[in-house]
Amino acid sequence: MSQKNIFWQSIVLILASSLSSLSFNGNLIFVPLTILALNILFILISANNCNLIKSCYFGFLFSFFMLFFGLCWISISFEVGNAGGILIGLLAVLLLCIFLSFFTVIFIVISKFLYSYWNLNLLGFAIICSVFISFSEYIRGIFLGGFPWNTLGYIWSGSYIFLQPVSLIGIYGLGLFSFLAIFSIALFRVKIHYGFFALMPLLILFVYGFIRSEVRDQKEFVSESIRLVQPNIKQKEKWNTKLHKQHLEKLINLSQVNIKNDYPKYILWPESAFMYDLDYLNKNNINLFKWLKEKQLVITGATRRIYKNDELSKIYNSIYFINNKGRLISHYDKVKLVPFGEFNPFSKIIKFIRLANGKIDFSSGRLSNIIDLGKNYNKIGALICYEVIFSSEVVNGDRPDFLINLTNDAWYKKSHGPIQHLSAARVRAIEEGLPVLRVANTGISAIINPLGVYIKKLPLETEGFIDSKLPKLYKPTLFSIYGNIIYIIISLIMLFICKLLFFRKGKYKEKI
Repeated sequence: MSQKNIFWQSIVLILASSLSSLSFNGNLIFVPLTILALNILFILISANNCNLIKSCYFGFLFSFFMLFFGLCWISISFEVGNAGGILIGLLAVLLLCIFLSFFTVIFIVISKFLYSYWNLNLLGFAIICSVFISFSEYIRGIFLGGFPWNTLGYIWSGSYIFLQPVSLIGIYGLGLFSFLAIFSIALFRVKIHYGFFALMPLLILFVYGFIRSEVRDQKEFVSESIRLVQPNIKQKEKWNTKLHKQHLEKLINLSQVNIKNDYPKYILWPESAFMYDLDYLNKNNINLFKWLKEKQLVITGATRRIYKNDELSKIYNSIYFINNKGRLISHYDKVKLVPFGEFNPFSKIIKFIRLANGKIDFSSGRLSNIIDLGKNYNKIGALICYEVIFSSEVVNGDRPDFLINLTNDAWYKKSHGPIQHLSAARVRAIEEGLPVLRVANTGISAIINPLGVYIKKLPLETEGFIDSKLPKLYKPTLFSIYGNIIYIIISLIMLFICKLLFFRKGKYKEKI
C-alpha cells in the first residue's frame, strides 16, 4: 500500500466519518452517511495488506472524526459559561475525543488479531468486528463514570419503530446488530449469503419493532394530569441574582395560566430552576407556593446547600418535591456529576474555572433515585441532566410509575446537543417500558410514552408549557429486568459461533 494510497484513503475516511456524525441528530435521512463511513472502514481494515498499525490508524480516524463533529456542540458551553470561549472548548472536545477514540482502536486491533489467529473468513471478521467495536462503546459508557454519548444504536433515534428492539437488548445490543447489518453491504460483494446472514438479525428486530408498535395502544393514559414548564431563560441571565424574582414569577405564571378545572397534580420545572434557599424561607415562614392547590406538587431543580458552623460545606444538584405549604416533602441529589462541569476530578492536582457557578465542587448524592411520596402520589424515578443517557442505570430501586428528567440545555444554545439528549431520553423510555417526562429550561421539553412516542413536545428556545394526562407505564421489558447482561451474553455467543463456524477454508484471505 503506497503512501499516496494511504493519503487518499485517509481523506475519504475522514470526510465520511465527519459527515456520519449527522446521523445522531434524530433524522433517518443521514443514516446512509454512517453506513458509508463504516463500510469504508471495514474495507480498509479487512484488506490483506492492512496490518495492526494501519488498523489502529484507520480505526482512530473513523472514531475521532465521528465523535468530534458529533460532540463539538459541547464547546458552546465554554463560551456561555465564560470558561475560555469556543476555542478552549474545541480544544477540550478534541482531547476528549482523542481519549474516547482509543477504546475503538484497542478493540479493532483485537478484532484484527483474532481474524488471523482464528483463521476466519470475511463473514467471521465482520462478526468479531461488530462485537468488539460495539463492546468498545459499552466500555466507553462505563469506564471512569462513562461517556455513552452517540453510540451507534442512536442513529435510529428518528424512528420509535426502529428503536423498539432496545426493549429486548438495549441500545448496545441494537448497536451490535446495526454494525453487523451495515457491514453486510461490503459482504454482499464477496458472497451473497454472507450479506444476507449479516443483515438478517437487524431485519428481524425491525419486524419485531413494527409489530410491537402496532399492537400497543399509543394513547394509554392514567387519570393524573401533569404540566411541564419551559421558561426559556437564557443561561447568562439565569444566575443573575437581580433577576431571580423575575424568573420565579415567570415560572409561577406559566404554572397557572390557562388552567380551568383540571388542575395538574404534578408541575415540573427544569434543572436548577428554583434559586431560593428553601430552609431559610421555611424558618422565616415565607411560602412561595401557596398558589398551589392541596395535593398539588411542584417538582423543580434546585441547589441544595449544607452548612457547617454557618459555612457552606456541601452543595448538591437536586430535585425538590414541594407542596402548597412550601414544604420540602422529598428530594433527590444528582449522583452522576458532569466532570469539569460540576466537579473537578483532578482538584488536588490542577485548578481551573468550572462551568457551573460556585466556589466548591458539587457533591454526589447517595440515595436511590426512586421517590416514594406515599399513597396519594405516584412512585417517581428522578434523573437530572445527563443521568438519562446511562443505559440500564436509570432505575435504582423499586420500579417507578414514570421517570422525570430535569435538565438545563441552555448551555448549548440552539445546537445538536439538546436533540441528542432528547434521543437518549426516548431510548430510556423504550428500554424500561416507562413514560419519561423531560423538562428543559430552553428546550426540548417532551412527554414520551413507553413506546418512545413523543406525546407532546416544545421546541428549542421557546417559552411555554405542556399539559397532558400521565402516560401509562407498561409491564417490565426484558431489558428492564436483565439490563446489559443480555447484550453481553449475545456478544459471547456470537464470538463462540464465529470461532466454530466461520473459519477460512482456503489458504488465502478473501478480498472485498
